[in-house]
Amino acid sequence: MMDENEAFYLKIWLYDPNFINSHIVVAYRDCFDCYNKTFKIREENKEFPFNKFHSLRDKLEEFQWDLHIETDYYDENELNEWLEEGGLTEKEMSKIKGKAYETIKFENEFGGFLQYSLDKGDIWIGTLKKKDNTVIV
Repeated sequence: MMDENEAFYLKIWLYDPNFINSHIVVAYRDCFDCYNKTFKIREENKEFPFNKFHSLRDKLEEFQWDLHIETDYYDENELNEWLEEGGLTEKEMSKIKGKAYETIKFENEFGGFLQYSLDKGDIWIGTLKKKDNTVIV
């Protein structure tokens, strides 16, 4: 990507505890800004969990790690369908709504509905640092 002489997005998305979802994301040109606001920033200040990746610690320290929230989204219509079909109980639906860290009201041509955002875990977004410890953007 450096040889292209264009701005690019190159990050590691490390999911914790859902490590299997982790991946490297690369984008440039029309997609350069597509990923910058994919995840909500976690307000809680935590240290990167180097202890979980002790054999890779040296490599992982080459990155600046920013903490975000891995989110599961449920919309009210979907929950009501599951309830009607028997795939969800009233108690389970109440639990989902009660665990939501954020509820957003959406309006469309069919009316309005609520979307519930549930905290599924952490996403650590890693940006490679230059040799002088500044971050490559």
